[in-house]
Amino acid sequence: MSITVTTPEGRNVEFKDQRGSTCGLYALSFVLEYLYGMKIPATADGDKTTESLRSRFKKDGKTVIGELYDATPAMADYIKTLEAAKINCQSVPCDVTAIIETLNGGGLCMVPFCVDASGNPDNSGIHAHWCVVQKNVAHASMKLADTFHWGAKFLFDLDVLQTSNNAIQDVPESWWGKDKNSTALEYYSCDSEQSTTAVDSLGATHQLKPGSVKKIPATALSQKLAGQILVFTK
Repeated sequence: MSITVTTPEGRNVEFKDQRGSTCGLYALSFVLEYLYGMKIPATADGDKTTESLRSRFKKDGKTVIGELYDATPAMADYIKTLEAAKINCQSVPCDVTAIIETLNGGGLCMVPFCVDASGNPDNSGIHAHWCVVQKNVAHASMKLADTFHWGAKFLFDLDVLQTSNNAIQDVPESWWGKDKNSTALEYYSCDSEQSTTAVDSLGATHQLKPGSVKKIPATALSQKLAGQILVFTK
């Protein structure tokens, strides 16, 4: 699934559904193309001629399997190194006023939040996820904005989104492995580096590909994601 968004200049930019645990990288890929005309795929998708964001972030130690656990100034500075002459990225407090100011100026916001099964923000503290927020002219006075993730468009209440962002909790270390019979970029949570099987959220058991299990370190998301967003302007 994907959605096409038209820029003020008339360019069509596709927001694709994510492959694996890569929501932040798909959000960033969309922002870079929409605002700056930079086509950097989030994942390789079979194209080995262009370095993907996932490949570069892994090489630079910014992700393990594609997760993006950082909305701090350090991440904003790193994103700018992708093309310093074009990208204007800042980490700012997650505040409705800051979001509206960015959107009114024609910019976009990448906002981490807690996502529920329907794709809407909740206050669970878990299931940290990224979305891109864009101004909705018809609803701007009501603090409602267009939001993109999972290859679809949502209409979010910015007050609700801010509350969800602030609720994000820390995560313990975890291990993730690939299904040995699948070529998809999908990792499954498992018990340890020695695990040979994993059970997914639907209860199905997956035989893990030998050597595929990766450890994601414990991360203080309450400090690295909660209360912070990434804003992009021209």
